[in-house]
Amino acid sequence: MATVIIRPTGEPNSTTGFDVSDGAFIEVIGDGDDGTAATQNSTTCSATGIEFGNSSSYSGATINSITLSVTASSSGRGTPSVTCTLFNGNTQLQTDELTFSSATTLSLSAYSTSLTPTIVDNLTATIDPDTTGVALKEVFITVDYTAGSGYSNKVAGIAAASVSKVSTLVTANIGKINTVD
Repeated sequence: MATVIIRPTGEPNSTTGFDVSDGAFIEVIGDGDDGTAATQNSTTCSATGIEFGNSSSYSGATINSITLSVTASSSGRGTPSVTCTLFNGNTQLQTDELTFSSATTLSLSAYSTSLTPTIVDNLTATIDPDTTGVALKEVFITVDYTAGSGYSNKVAGIAAASVSKVSTLVTANIGKINTVD
């Protein structure tokens, strides 16, 4: 099994109650730097329609599970809870509440029901903090997958899992190509 992390991209449908604009919100929570944060500045606060980037790594693969993770801390007024909901288009896949008693990364349970690369490419999330005050540092999804069988190296930019034959020979029968193992 292999894993790849996908991060937010584009602009969310809306953000309310954070100290940054929609575009800056995605940049901050998807930059891989927990030194930056989108800080809650209103008791009414949410981010909806957070889209995630796609990865060719799991193209043609079996998706074993996806796990939404959030790195956050209190903005100084207590122990915040954040309700996270994961969607495939308009279909809700999972929802859970994460409580941040310190600056840390917490995750929803791994979701593994009927996943395909197409579903993973269509994931969005909603982040809905309580009124306590949270500093969101990172939001990301870990995709756990098993690569498809076939040729084990990229050929002309084509994903390895998409190549089943080379010059009409089944790849399982190819021991050497140009005498290079």
